[in-house]
Amino acid sequence: MTSLAQLQAAFQQHLLTGDEAIAEHIRDGGIGTARRLQVYHHAYRMRLVDTLRDSFGHTLLYLGDEHFNAAALAHVEGHASAHPSLRWYGADFPRTLAARFDEAPQVAELAQLDWALRHAFDGPDAPVLTLADLAALAPERWADVGFTLHPTYARLQLQHNTLAIWQALDDDGVPPDAAPLAEPGELMIWRRGHQPHFRSLQALEAAALDGLQAGLSFAAVCATLSEQFASADAAAEMGSLLRRWVDEALLSAVH
Repeated sequence: MTSLAQLQAAFQQHLLTGDEAIAEHIRDGGIGTARRLQVYHHAYRMRLVDTLRDSFGHTLLYLGDEHFNAAALAHVEGHASAHPSLRWYGADFPRTLAARFDEAPQVAELAQLDWALRHAFDGPDAPVLTLADLAALAPERWADVGFTLHPTYARLQLQHNTLAIWQALDDDGVPPDAAPLAEPGELMIWRRGHQPHFRSLQALEAAALDGLQAGLSFAAVCATLSEQFASADAAAEMGSLLRRWVDEALLSAVH
């Protein structure tokens, strides 16, 4: 007698690979066994394609239904869902797009931005620091105090004008022609309140955030920036950035 677990495993193999071993356990009647199994085989793939369409909305708009669906189906054939929740399906889709559209690298960058924003949308919650929290710090603590970034904080480095393309699509406009940037652009993504946000970073702020994320104290970050950006007033810049990060709900804890 075949156990339920064995039947489930055989059915799963059919969904994933088309293996027909499960067919001998299907009762006759109605439409043929092969046709019935094909319905499930096809439905499983379409559910994964629908998931990709939902998670990569701007990439879908940019490519159009035909090209996106073809890429999504190709991805599904080589990447089964490995997590109980469909929330996580698609993390490696930008790599599929990078290989498929190797002459249009902005497509993969657009997908990376789509995924980062989706990840921020339902990422973990955390408290956020306020100006009152900073005011409560004793003066002597500023020598070694550090700040923890919000858990939804993420960074992307863009090589093309992908941000302009995303914004045009978001405004229901015509995206500009793709073009490489003179210098790589740093982008920060995080959730503020209930909505994901992103914005570009200048070099000093990007370096400051790298330092905080690495666990450096605020004073150590200021000292490092003073050496790295000798022409700037790093202390004054960091004071302004600290206020901006608090206003943007980017900091979640003091350590």
